[in-house]
Amino acid sequence: MLHVMCSKMFSKSECLAENLQEMKKYIVNIFRECVKSVMPRNVIKNTFKYDSKTLYVKDTKFCVSNNIYVVGFGKAVLEMALEIEQILDGSLKKAIVSVPFGVQQDLNNSKVLVMEAAKNNIPDRYAVENTKVITNTISELNEDDILIILISGGGSALLCSPTVSLNDKILTTTILSSHGASIEQLNTVRKALSNVKGGKLIKFVEKSTVISLILSDIVGDPLNSIASGPTTPNNDSNDLPMKIIKQFGLLDKIPSTVLKALKDNNNSLNSIKVNKRVHNYIIGNNKIALLTGVECVKNDYTPVLLTKSLQGNIKFVSIFYSKLILFVCELYLNSVNIDEILKNQLTSDIHKIDREIDVVFLINQVIEASSKKRGLCILSGGEPTVKVQGGGLGGRNQELALRISANIEQDHDCLKQFNIMFFSGGTDGIDGPTDACGAFGYPGLVEIAQSQGLNPSQSIKDNDSYGFYSLFNGGKDLLKIGHTGTNVMDLHILIIKPK
Repeated sequence: MLHVMCSKMFSKSECLAENLQEMKKYIVNIFRECVKSVMPRNVIKNTFKYDSKTLYVKDTKFCVSNNIYVVGFGKAVLEMALEIEQILDGSLKKAIVSVPFGVQQDLNNSKVLVMEAAKNNIPDRYAVENTKVITNTISELNEDDILIILISGGGSALLCSPTVSLNDKILTTTILSSHGASIEQLNTVRKALSNVKGGKLIKFVEKSTVISLILSDIVGDPLNSIASGPTTPNNDSNDLPMKIIKQFGLLDKIPSTVLKALKDNNNSLNSIKVNKRVHNYIIGNNKIALLTGVECVKNDYTPVLLTKSLQGNIKFVSIFYSKLILFVCELYLNSVNIDEILKNQLTSDIHKIDREIDVVFLINQVIEASSKKRGLCILSGGEPTVKVQGGGLGGRNQELALRISANIEQDHDCLKQFNIMFFSGGTDGIDGPTDACGAFGYPGLVEIAQSQGLNPSQSIKDNDSYGFYSLFNGGKDLLKIGHTGTNVMDLHILIIKPK
């Protein structure tokens, strides 16, 4: 465990600052290892093998009797394709990937064709053209060929073949989004207006074996939602897209071409059925990153993998974490007499955020840590949401850390007996429209900030967490690592250890 010896010449505040600094360094190392575990090349290495005439994907064998082709779409698929090319060692026939502008790199002696599109993650004519190249290529495959399809975050904008004009489709999704439609509702409409989403991409591959390798950036890893499910049967009812339009009262705002297409929507005709020659694999996700974190900390702390599916408004998520911290500290100090009221409050808050969290497991881990005088490292993942009301600059991870710091500023005697450090960071390296991936939160932050002339409460109201952290302590509580090249949503790391 991290131990910091503070000599008598240091003040209490200096000793605390040194302890917190060591905890930050530790958390950053854990976060980097978690991200490393879900980097595109690493997830391919860990799940994809090739031996002469046999492909191995996880525990499944595929006999190779002819050519192997690769197509892909998403922010991470170029690195995935290059790793597959290396593993196949000359056996790759052809690869085509559609990636965002700026991902292109110089490739020497590679069979991977890189096509760029979708600036700012918005489908454009380049995405449509790239999709045409992909569908033309896979439609020419033979029965004994193998097609590997690579999918990652951003794939929905990069695989685009609308049944209406591109402008009408973009306008429709923009209108729906501005009226509060959920990502699931948007995907339902997108699939109904696409020639390739909702399993329709497979229609272009008549006989070949299809292996789909997916890096998930969505809570719960729903195959029909990641990149709008191009290789998965669409189980939406035929009338669901129109019901969504009517639900938001948008019949007079949506283009007539779109309304006609949605009325004529027929999933039973357009979508694929479950097909034995199509194999979908989630090869990278939030859970893999979190399990890596558990392995990294287990020799230093009692680990708790709390959840991989944290969702909900960030205001409620921050309240949940604040109560969680208080509950853990009180339980640690008095594991014999658990405060049932606090336990029930915590359970109620948990159910607002994530019903999968096992409160009994959490309690047992805290009791174990207390009996061994060890600290705890609680790891969670998911993707909370922020309702932007202010004009500041920030992101959900930075705001979550700041909100938690503000919430736990209340004077609780038990908190004074622990060193507490919370970190929230985006695995893609970018949090909102900023150059930071996340930030740290801890007791005492608000008091220090106020002494520096800052107003954390106002920064929260203004959604200006980046502005706050940039000024606070010279920006030392922000983490900036740049674009990582992967994305499995957010990671939260909470360390609680006795002083």
